[in-house]
Amino acid sequence: MLTTDQKAHFDTFGFLSIKQAIFTKTIMQISEEVDSMLEKNRDGRPFATEDQVISPFVGQSTTITKLVNDSIAEIVADLIGPGFIWAGSECHATLNSTHGWHADRTSEADEELAYIRLKINMYLDPITAENGALRVLPGSHQPEFHRILEPLETIHLEAGNSDPMATPYGVLGPDMPFVAFESMPGDLICFNQSLFHSVFNGFAGRRYVALKFAAKPTTETHYKVIADTVDLSPDLDPEIDRVPLPGVQEICKRTEAIRVRIAP
Repeated sequence: MLTTDQKAHFDTFGFLSIKQAIFTKTIMQISEEVDSMLEKNRDGRPFATEDQVISPFVGQSTTITKLVNDSIAEIVADLIGPGFIWAGSECHATLNSTHGWHADRTSEADEELAYIRLKINMYLDPITAENGALRVLPGSHQPEFHRILEPLETIHLEAGNSDPMATPYGVLGPDMPFVAFESMPGDLICFNQSLFHSVFNGFAGRRYVALKFAAKPTTETHYKVIADTVDLSPDLDPEIDRVPLPGVQEICKRTEAIRVRIAP
């Protein structure tokens, strides 16, 4: 269970780093599963020429699914409230790990920004501020600050990742004021997807798994946001293990109900 201070940190700044939340044995198992699946995904060829992404992903990992059931679900409930839904998963092995400043979820409407979509990253290699760590602008999920930073999103949308150094503030992307999620395997990196973030100076083969969740919808606007921005693909499998996973079963049940409600 998270502390009141940790919850306040997430609400105020839009992110939270939980150090060594995963046991060493478990993270080693996840690392082995990820390497095996990445190798299978590229048909045994060496990792060399381009970024690699597997999405959806978690449905292929018994270890991560059990981790969601045993501990991550409680963390998510502490951060965004009970009744949350599953919003997809990704596995990455990056080549150059440079991604300019952007927000995964943005909107001009306060109610849409206030609807929390949460991403939890677990990095499988040590990363530092100067070596591929996720950088964030604290508080940039808050509507007023978020709108001030819209020129960053405009640059990102117009240039894609062709010019990640560009900003409208007279400094290069890597020189923006930031907080870096320096991380060791076993840490969990939690952030609101409306938070502005970036990556610079990464290394080839930088691996991470991303788990995504969305808060329980309570308004019609929330349902519209889910339909427009949330991946409700059923990649979380409550029957992946012989042992019952009641927490995962409940998440899947809630998510399926939302999927049925918003279906055309």
